[in-house]
Amino acid sequence: MTDRAILVLLLALGAMLGLARGLGALARRRGIPAIAGEVAAGVLLGPTVLGRIAPGLHTWLFGTADAGLESITTVAVVLLLLGSGLHVDLRVLRRRGRIAFPTAALGIVLPAACGVALGFLLPDANLVDPSRRPLVAALLGVALAVSALPVVAQTMLELGLFKSDVGLLVTAAASIDELVGWPWLALLLGPVRGAVVFASFAAGLVARAARLSQRARAGVDGLVSGFFAPLFFASVGLRADFAGAFDPLLCLVVLLLASVPKIAGCAVGARMAGLRWREATAVGTSLNARGAMGFIVAALALDAGLVRASTFEALVIMSLATSLASGPALRALLYASQPEEDVVTLLRRGAFVSELHAKTPGDAIAELVRALGSLIKGMKRDARDAVLERELVAATGLGDEVAIPHAAIEGLDRPQLALGIAPRGIDFGALDGRPARIVFLLLMPARAYDAEVRILASIARATYDARAREELSKAATIDEAARVLARSAKRTRESMRPASTSGV
Repeated sequence: MTDRAILVLLLALGAMLGLARGLGALARRRGIPAIAGEVAAGVLLGPTVLGRIAPGLHTWLFGTADAGLESITTVAVVLLLLGSGLHVDLRVLRRRGRIAFPTAALGIVLPAACGVALGFLLPDANLVDPSRRPLVAALLGVALAVSALPVVAQTMLELGLFKSDVGLLVTAAASIDELVGWPWLALLLGPVRGAVVFASFAAGLVARAARLSQRARAGVDGLVSGFFAPLFFASVGLRADFAGAFDPLLCLVVLLLASVPKIAGCAVGARMAGLRWREATAVGTSLNARGAMGFIVAALALDAGLVRASTFEALVIMSLATSLASGPALRALLYASQPEEDVVTLLRRGAFVSELHAKTPGDAIAELVRALGSLIKGMKRDARDAVLERELVAATGLGDEVAIPHAAIEGLDRPQLALGIAPRGIDFGALDGRPARIVFLLLMPARAYDAEVRILASIARATYDARAREELSKAATIDEAARVLARSAKRTRESMRPASTSGV
């Protein structure tokens, strides 16, 4: 590249990254996922806006730098797929895969069938080469079937449900989606593009299976979310004229065919796993989010010359809409006006340990089980073993120095809670790598999924505030701890209700 071309490339990258980061931050402050602002940045800089009001500037800036931008966005796709593989926890799949399989299977087959049918029914005008219609149909099947595991995990984490039984069901089902979807897409894209897709996703799987450290994973996530993801999402907006090629009917059809079968199929599968219809529908709603994965499929299809701009835009709008709707819909379903047993009530009739002497999760769990004493008379050993076994399925560190080891106990008639403070911290495998100083032990009656969801959400609300966590870590009595939790829950309750939206 010449010096002039490098300068223009840097200017283009600076414009894309600066506007994407700025609009992404603005979106977050308004309670909207950052991805919406980042895509909007590309629309503003692309042919939709800048190409109309200043076509010469648009051509000079992005036409000259086209080759360099394509290389960088390819790297971004590789890293996003790598990150997707890193999110697949094979331990959860091994232990929860059988339960999650009906949810994943129905959530894949139904929308995939709708996508394939759509591909065969699309007018020739929507296809670059009508003779390749079967390939387009198969690709649309992937686009409508896949779930975005990072989006699903983030939504569950923000709702305090990531390590709950419902959260693990959702995570396992989304992992199955990705294990099926990306190899399927790789086969359709041919030997070159397909190999890149498969190798990138497989590398993430291998790294996760090799127990890549939390710090290393956080480093990859930080690099992707801070630089490559905003650039890629902005590039999505640059790829087409969203005003000139916009087909509202096609967008509506794609959105409906993607959402209705996905939510219905996953809900039926979750109902088969024992959830009530409200929680089962919430599972389907969470798995309906396509996020970056939907953008990647759409971009790869456009770059491969399989679809025209109108179909590409319909897939992009579907991916964005399902991601925007996921958080509010989950809150509406799970936090509707229904009775809930909050953390303060449970703690006041439970147990409190002002200083845990344990150094490991197992010792902490045993110490808190003992603290519950007569509340679980005759069940202490069963409770300890059940929580330890549950910890092997997925570590229960939530991050921000909070952990909630928990399990369902046969014969237990009502939930029991013990809170322990660990001044030196205990490693419960949190995603942020920080040891837990605040440890809640939650014991639930068997198959009480709805109550578990509400209680875990209540704990998440009460520990959401950093000031509250600091005050809680210094509490000396159960009454003092309960007052801190009550004040914090009151401050954050409204912000955790359906009005706000989870990040992507």
